[in-house]
Amino acid sequence: MLEETLAKGLVGTLPRRMRAKLAEIAGDTVEIGSRQSLAQEGDAQTESILLLDGLMGRYMGPRERRQMVAIQVPGDFVDLHALPLDKLDHEVESLGPVRIARFPHDALRAAMAGDYPFAEALWKLTLIDAGLHRYWSYRLGRFRALAGMANFFAEMDHRLGRAGLRTEEGFALPLTHADLSDICGISQVHVSRVLKDLREAGLCALQGGRLTIHDRAGLYRMGEVSGAGLEELLD
Repeated sequence: MLEETLAKGLVGTLPRRMRAKLAEIAGDTVEIGSRQSLAQEGDAQTESILLLDGLMGRYMGPRERRQMVAIQVPGDFVDLHALPLDKLDHEVESLGPVRIARFPHDALRAAMAGDYPFAEALWKLTLIDAGLHRYWSYRLGRFRALAGMANFFAEMDHRLGRAGLRTEEGFALPLTHADLSDICGISQVHVSRVLKDLREAGLCALQGGRLTIHDRAGLYRMGEVSGAGLEELLD
C-alpha cells in the first residue's frame, strides 16, 4: 500500500526498486491534525518525514515573528537533510490535516550503505528541495505583489499536478492571509487586494481553502512562469 503512495510527487521520480526499498524501511504511518508542529528548531532528529497527504510549511524565526520559507507537498521528504545534520534550523508544521511516513535515520543509513545509486538519489531530492528554497528567495526579491502571488499559485499548481492532486478547476490550498503575506512579502491587507485583482482579472479565486483556476495560461503568464522552467527545477 505504501509503495503505491510512493509513486507520486518527487519521490515518485525514483526508480521502482528504490521506492520499494523505501517502503521496506519505512516506520509507522501517522495522521496529524491541522497546524501541528512536527519539529522545532534545534531539536535532535532521529528520523525523517515523508509527506503522503496534505501540505506542510517550514518556518524560521521566533514564533511571534516567524517567517514561512517553504511549503512541502505530497511526495516530498520534509526534512531529509536532517539525516547528515542530526537537527533542523527551522520549524516544521502541518498546514492542514496531513498523513506522513516516518523513516528512522538508522534504517536510512543502513539502506544507503553499499548502494551508492540509492544514496545519490536521496541526495538529489535534498538538492531539489534546496533549489525550491532558492526559487522562493528569487520570487521575494524579483516580483511585485500581483506577479508574486500569481507566481506562487502557478508553482503550487505545477507541483500539485505532479503529485496527482490538481484538477482542471484547481486544487486544495488551506492557506490563510497571514500565510500568503509571509510567502509574498506583503501585508495581509495587500493580500486581500491582490486576491481581488486576480479574481477580477478572471485568473483565479481563493475561497474556502481551495484555489479555483479560471485561466491557467493567463495565471502562468502573470507570474512569469513556464512549465518547462519548473520541470527543470524539479527534475
